[in-house]
Amino acid sequence: MKFLSAIFFLLMANMMFSQNLPELRTLLKTGETSEASAKVLIDKSSTAFTKTKQPIYAGFMAIGQFFMAKHAFSPFKKMSYFNEGKKNLDNAIIKDPKNAEIRLLRLITQEKAPKLLGYSKNISEDKRIITSEYTKIEDEALKLYIKNYLNL
Repeated sequence: MKFLSAIFFLLMANMMFSQNLPELRTLLKTGETSEASAKVLIDKSSTAFTKTKQPIYAGFMAIGQFFMAKHAFSPFKKMSYFNEGKKNLDNAIIKDPKNAEIRLLRLITQEKAPKLLGYSKNISEDKRIITSEYTKIEDEALKLYIKNYLNL
């Protein structure tokens, strides 16, 4: 009975956190132009990552950090946010290398990052992996976004 209770708890926790993804994706749309949204994105994704250890949440947290780099005034703070985001995003990919959504987050970031930052070496690799994993994606909203973004 304890085993069944534990399985039920784990399944419910997983469902609860997977429901966060649409909210986090919405925050992605506003975080680039809104410092408040970027902070909420970091907070919510950090909390979800701490509880689940799922790399996708570290990826969202990294994007929030990139957004904060855009909102920061000090060049030192900008670089600090950027480097922290880069580290978190790359670590998320190391932990889940075939996750198309994390790869998409890095692809978009690398395509938009200023060239002088030197963060563009994985563009072709990410495109290749996203394309190969595309048919396995079950989330229809994500699949449609990838289809439109990569013109598949």
